[in-house]
Amino acid sequence: MEPYEHITKQETAMNQFQDVLEKLETLLSFLDEHRQDYKDLIGYYYSDQRDRDLCDDEQGRIPQDLPRGVLSEDGIFDFLGDYRDTALHMMETALHMIKED
Repeated sequence: MEPYEHITKQETAMNQFQDVLEKLETLLSFLDEHRQDYKDLIGYYYSDQRDRDLCDDEQGRIPQDLPRGVLSEDGIFDFLGDYRDTALHMMETALHMIKED
């Protein structure tokens, strides 16, 4: 090991963590700022509007080039599960981060 190589190693680790924390803060801010959009998506999933949209899609009234993953059988359902799983993962990671101090 080179003299003071441990300093370089720790400096690299600190810089990487700082970069990741900045990115994480940006992502968390996005989630906070778009919380209502998420609630609206859940509302849409259980709405009569989505039922009408599904019917229109089945009858070919919705243009084929219109993205409509929200009308897929499992699209929103799977997303909601992923959202919950990610939230749990964030909680577990946060707990580990706090306990490490």
